[in-house]
Amino acid sequence: MTKETFPYSYKFNAARVVDKDERVTVSPDEAALKAIAKTYELDGIRDLKADFLLKPYRKAGLRVVGPLTATLEQTCVVSLEPFESQLKIDVDRTFEPQSSRPRKVSDLNEDGEIEIDLETLDPPDVILDGVLDLGAVICEELALTLDPFPRKPGVEFEGGDGDDDSADEEPEAKPSPFAALKALKEQPDN
Repeated sequence: MTKETFPYSYKFNAARVVDKDERVTVSPDEAALKAIAKTYELDGIRDLKADFLLKPYRKAGLRVVGPLTATLEQTCVVSLEPFESQLKIDVDRTFEPQSSRPRKVSDLNEDGEIEIDLETLDPPDVILDGVLDLGAVICEELALTLDPFPRKPGVEFEGGDGDDDSADEEPEAKPSPFAALKALKEQPDN
């Protein structure tokens, strides 16, 4: 994770998780919910809760696993009606104090490009100054999961402006070049 600013912050001392798992429940207060909703262009957030299990990862890293649930208030892009939606995200991320493995020349192909295998796990994020911001994790996961064009369940887009009747008509049949040849062949010889 980089030093970006997020609308919500919940700092956690990464050194607390050394040899045993620790459960952390994060529920932003009303002011934080409003800030998150404003940042991600939501009408509101009624409920947001993360129930994380923090596990030791390698020497000094952490693995954050657990569900993130939210009740979002959004506006339908088709009908412009407000509606509520339930969101459940299964978070599974790893963090390390620094990159454990810098890029090697062997990671590059013959053209000098980095090849990425989409089937492998993402590399660990970075823990800054021994502190893991679980609020930033929540905000990132929420931002990545939100539908940019929310649609109320059951609402369908009718499409078109109603003035175009050409969709109902059958397309004109093109004359076949063989029909022209047939017409020439059927002409009586003079």
